[in-house]
Amino acid sequence: MLGGCVSSSDSYDNITDYIKIYTDWANYYLERAKSKKKVTDLSSDCRDGLLLAEIIEAVTSFKVPDLHKKPKNQQQMVSVGH
Repeated sequence: MLGGCVSSSDSYDNITDYIKIYTDWANYYLERAKSKKKVTDLSSDCRDGLLLAEIIEAVTSFKVPDLHKKPKNQQQMVSVGH
């Protein structure tokens, strides 16, 4: 679920705590970058590539190249480029 961040000995409550911590962390950076987006459910929201790219940009201050911020069709949703 969270890869190497959570050991197999962690209880479900601890995993829930980790998810809350990382959700708060992502929202802190999104707010700092003046984003209108917000993470509500880390495990499902990061499946949205646009939100994930926005989090990456907010944390690193680098732009994700060739990103369609407002895709107009299915092809633009799954591809990068112009």
